[in-house]
Amino acid sequence: MIIIEKPYASEFLIDTIAQNDWPVLKNDAISEAGIEKGAFDLVPSEIAKNYYLTQEYPLIYANSENAISWVLENLPDSNLSNYIRLFKDKIAFRELLKELYPDFYFQSVEFAELKNLQTENIKFPVVIKPSVGFLSFGVHTVKNAEEWQDTIKKLDKEMKEAEALYPDNVVNSSKFIIEELIEGEEFAIDAYYDRNGEPVILNIFQHPFFNEKDVSDRIYLMSTGIMIKYMAKFSLLLRDIGNLKNIKNFPMHIEIRVTKDGAIIPIEVNPMRFAGWCTTDVSKYAWGINVYECFFNQTRPDWNNILANAGKEVFYFSMAEVPYGIEKQRLKNFDYKGFLANYSNVLEVRRINPENNPLFAIIFGSTTSKDEVIRILSLKTKDYI
Repeated sequence: MIIIEKPYASEFLIDTIAQNDWPVLKNDAISEAGIEKGAFDLVPSEIAKNYYLTQEYPLIYANSENAISWVLENLPDSNLSNYIRLFKDKIAFRELLKELYPDFYFQSVEFAELKNLQTENIKFPVVIKPSVGFLSFGVHTVKNAEEWQDTIKKLDKEMKEAEALYPDNVVNSSKFIIEELIEGEEFAIDAYYDRNGEPVILNIFQHPFFNEKDVSDRIYLMSTGIMIKYMAKFSLLLRDIGNLKNIKNFPMHIEIRVTKDGAIIPIEVNPMRFAGWCTTDVSKYAWGINVYECFFNQTRPDWNNILANAGKEVFYFSMAEVPYGIEKQRLKNFDYKGFLANYSNVLEVRRINPENNPLFAIIFGSTTSKDEVIRILSLKTKDYI
């Protein structure tokens, strides 16, 4: 079953559901999305609940973590709910990983206690972020005690904005995690555990940053070289994590860092979905695969054949974010033409209404230029408002 929820469902996902005749949970988001009546086989909530309560490992995918609420409420004791609670809570996730990373430093702190936390008890440099979060809301790198108080002031404003956009199961400011800064290259993986508990990688994204203070989601890159270099290594990590909790029939988007000495350290897991805002759809351009069909059909991409016939270009998805703190009522227009002029080969543009969302647009494209990637990373969306 698919659960469609706000804030965004792509036409590609909707078409895939219709073509495969997959059941979709009947909810308010479906009726508000303006999807053509009769396009899906809609399943009433009570029927879906009664059916999936009989499944030891429910096969459910959601386009948005807003769907977490339904699963936790209706299938509270299911393996799926247990996975969600484990991975969505960054503190619980770090506790799980102690077996694999016994020396990793982290601590949990109530939001109300952050202002009074003694900095001598913090092992700088660190990253601070909500225990339950989404995108880059409330995520900050703090190098020393001098930066600490400035960061705490910013958090209050940012989390109020986040809470206005997302439910508590997606972003929650009540508790924060402080953890050691993992130096190295950042990557994200779209993957699922199949019915036998084997991890299946569907995409690997390299997540570059403009500088050490940047925590944005501006651009994610994918290429043949990235897949060849990291596929086997990341598969081993996913297998180790899966074995800790016997994970099966579970889609996820996991973020990790690879240190200079080659250590692979997970950052967080986004449960029940692949890359957010349906950005996972970029796989159709990069590799010619449909990740939703892979999950529901329990199939593995033929990576040997795909990579042997792939070109040298780098594919990407890019986000044009609404700057934090901007007054939405003051937004009159966004210069899409000017902003997109910074991209050499745009494959698809998905315009997002910024009035109720944190984005102006999602861009899919390809490039062979490192300079172009750096230029995109340096863009300031406020210059195009």
